Amino acid sequence: MTGSSPRVNTLEPPPRYPKSRKTEHLDTYHNKNGEVKALDPYNWLEQDTEERSVWLDDQASLTQTFIGNFEHREKIKSELTKNWDFSRFSYPRLAKDGRWYWNYNSGLQAQYILYRSKTSELPKFDVGGDEGPEAQAEAEVFFDPNLLVEDGTAYLATSAFSKDGKYFAYGISLSGSDFFTIYVRKSSKPFNKRPEGGFLNDPDRLPDIIRFVKFSTIRFPERAEHGSAADDKAGTETTSDENAAIYYHVLGTDQSQDILVYKDEQNPSWLFGIGSSEPDGRFIELYISKDPSHKNKLYLAELGTDGDIPSKVGNLKWHKIVDNWDAEFSVVSNHDRKHFVMTDKDAPRKKVVTFDMPEGDPSDDQAPVQFEEFIPEDKDGGILSSMSPVNGKAFVAQYSRNVCDELYVVSSTGKFNRLDPNFVGTLSAAPKQEDDFFFATFSGFNNPGVIKQFRFKEKNVDSFEGHTWTNWRETQVKGLLADEFKTKQVWYKSKDGVEVPMFIVWHKDTPLDGTAPAIQYGYGGFSYTMRPFFSVSFLTFVKAFKGILAVPGIRGGAEKGEQWHLDGIRENRVKVYDDFIYATKYLVDNKYAAPGKVAINGGSNGGTLVAASINRAEQGTFGAAIADVGVMDLLKFPQFTIGAAWVPEYGDPRDPNDFDFIKAYSPLHNVPNFKEKALPPTILLTADHDDRVVPLHTFKHIATLQHEQHDNRNPMLLRVERKSGDGAGKSTAKAIQEATDKWSFVAAVLDLSWKGE
Repeated sequence: MTGSSPRVNTLEPPPRYPKSRKTEHLDTYHNKNGEVKALDPYNWLEQDTEERSVWLDDQASLTQTFIGNFEHREKIKSELTKNWDFSRFSYPRLAKDGRWYWNYNSGLQAQYILYRSKTSELPKFDVGGDEGPEAQAEAEVFFDPNLLVEDGTAYLATSAFSKDGKYFAYGISLSGSDFFTIYVRKSSKPFNKRPEGGFLNDPDRLPDIIRFVKFSTIRFPERAEHGSAADDKAGTETTSDENAAIYYHVLGTDQSQDILVYKDEQNPSWLFGIGSSEPDGRFIELYISKDPSHKNKLYLAELGTDGDIPSKVGNLKWHKIVDNWDAEFSVVSNHDRKHFVMTDKDAPRKKVVTFDMPEGDPSDDQAPVQFEEFIPEDKDGGILSSMSPVNGKAFVAQYSRNVCDELYVVSSTGKFNRLDPNFVGTLSAAPKQEDDFFFATFSGFNNPGVIKQFRFKEKNVDSFEGHTWTNWRETQVKGLLADEFKTKQVWYKSKDGVEVPMFIVWHKDTPLDGTAPAIQYGYGGFSYTMRPFFSVSFLTFVKAFKGILAVPGIRGGAEKGEQWHLDGIRENRVKVYDDFIYATKYLVDNKYAAPGKVAINGGSNGGTLVAASINRAEQGTFGAAIADVGVMDLLKFPQFTIGAAWVPEYGDPRDPNDFDFIKAYSPLHNVPNFKEKALPPTILLTADHDDRVVPLHTFKHIATLQHEQHDNRNPMLLRVERKSGDGAGKSTAKAIQEATDKWSFVAAVLDLSWKGE
């Protein structure tokens, strides 16, 4: 399939881009044949300088001028704002203080507000209504993140209650950074008004402050470039993330007195996770990962339930349950010393096994722990996504089959009972072992969310008989009705003949005759499954321009299990890009979309996907490209923040055995010259506080695009979001503005006519 972008011959003249200074900087690498020099002419964009600041201002001016001239931009923003304005609930959780807690956003609030009941009774809401908790006499605001800073760019990155429910610990991230700071307050002291002088002067919080927490670890030694907790500098640095550690903090003490629980100075890049048995905290779980490849070591220690905990946590005796990198192991629960573990060891679609926790000192352990199978791998293609304890000895299991979720209640003997067998979409449930109930959220492409409650007939009796299963809340979006949209799953053949699943969503008035525009969204990496999701942004575009949304489940994800992921890593990543390219071919060949009117989009690893795909595809395959916060320089990515952890996915450019295949698909190093191929209209998005995929990737890539495609009439633009990160915690206003700019760009370059109401 070949063709040309609809605007390639009508955009007059080629855009005049800001000047990007080129240098002769060379980096030295090695391949199998010896030393290799790689030119990096825009390496100066890696540093935060006055020159770069002026360059960014010039890029912003160019982009806003182009987008601002689109005639339907205000209509798009108005529709997005209207459609975003709907009540959104999370499912409620019962805390140890005897109150119910849930998140709520009335529609356009910057961040969700954490509400709670005033008593042990869960407030009753109209199941299908849009009444918010503010109208309930039985509900109150417990923590309002919108009061932290005036522009809504601070959010709750994490939170937890103490075992007795008396204390509430919460992590605050500023401007979307992955770093956050932990504070503690008594649960009797709600945060429902802005303190004078800012949240650091909050008189109701405890003096405890734990800084430099990232991916659930505490950062040491102190990073001077972060400044104070209120300085909002975390997220702007690019130095490598190393020396993770786990500490135990005693309330009322300074962070400098925290007790070291675990650290490995011989392996500074390793990552650690900690867990404890529920509900008594008797056993401590330690997860050790050297990268995000879903393979980990598993150590356990017995903390006990009494005695002086601070004196014990610094000297835990770790039993090495799993001491290799063969597979993924995650503790589900325990019945006394019997532990249940979910693993993909010899089971790519995962299973559950059990083992008995050894007694005594670890030095006395005689042999490797023996695992016994509890729930075998599903042989019919079902992928075990999660397993959680509930009501004593029962479990809630979630499976994915053909990229749709299934929910089961499982007895202590392994008997399965499925809930809502006719549901097609995505599920989310979070039961607790001590509760005789759980809530689950059901959602999909045209379903913003239905929350249901399951309750056992008797507490601590895992019988399925006599249970209740009722709707608690149903989310309604007035501007995007469920029956307006149609969804279909198809399977298409990639370049090598492999069958790839894809969801297609369209408006009831979208013509399926090969004339419709399309947004094709993908990720393809890190074992992440693209399940059905509800998106105001995408559906607003589909409705306004009578288009379609296509979401292919390409290799690199886990749509078919872990092997599907492994089939798309390292030298096989080209298969990921081919899968994405052939999805577009399928849409056009089967008349879902018009030739040259498929706009591709993805974020983070998905941004890399977009950039690599336009380099690789035939000219005219795509009508537009939107790459959000992509990893573009695959020769340098291990040098910045958490980048070294991505080596199992992309390969290691420092390894002579990997260098050649990485350079062959690195987006930055394969941008074609306009004389070779005209790339489609492209916009790159990044954020100034993205400390996961640092913005320098995008800066260097847009400079390269603008240089190599200088004579191309299709625009190559850059959009930088200020006071934002990789995506987490983005305020509603920023999300609406970003979507407005993205779809204005797409509609402008594809020359689309407004077809909304």
